[in-house]
Amino acid sequence: MSTTDLFVELIIIGMGAAIWLLLLSFSTFGYDWVPLEKVFSLAALIPFLSVVYVLGIVIDRIADTIFGKLWGSPLLKKVYRQEEKYLDDRRLIYVHPGRLGNLLEYGRSRLRICRGWTLNAVLILVSLNIFIWTRVAGNYWRVRLSIFGSLLLGLFAYGNWFSWYQLMLAYYNKIKQQAVFLRAIQSAEDAAPEPDSNSRSPSI
Repeated sequence: MSTTDLFVELIIIGMGAAIWLLLLSFSTFGYDWVPLEKVFSLAALIPFLSVVYVLGIVIDRIADTIFGKLWGSPLLKKVYRQEEKYLDDRRLIYVHPGRLGNLLEYGRSRLRICRGWTLNAVLILVSLNIFIWTRVAGNYWRVRLSIFGSLLLGLFAYGNWFSWYQLMLAYYNKIKQQAVFLRAIQSAEDAAPEPDSNSRSPSI
């Protein structure tokens, strides 16, 4: 996986964190103080992306810890009886000079994005409701916006979690299958007879 791909991945995750942090800030301090003409300027883009990148790293690590403890270990045990066997298979794929390692990294990128946005969606749901009930006038709009936003973000969070769950299960199965394939190739190469250097080539 290239450095650019990883940067973009963390920016995508960090954007979700920026949304719920901004909603919390607007709930606390309001939004009249925000200089929109400066926020959307090119000069503000680089520092904004830097903050978003750091937020992406933080959310990715938090989500990794939560998902690993709640669902990661049970999922792994569905495919592997021992974690050491999984680690051996993964190392075998990454040291192989083919494209299998790159394909695994692409799958891991999708996993991290789904995992990070599951957590982001839940936090956006909470911060959105805080913003609605502190900054939106009138119970009529509060109730409707809260219900609609909660349903939409709840479905979005579940969709990301479900995608992560299915991708994670497929990821473990792919590692197991590809490791079996690579070991079969290695066994066939080891069993192949060595060429006889003393044999003479047939004359033409």
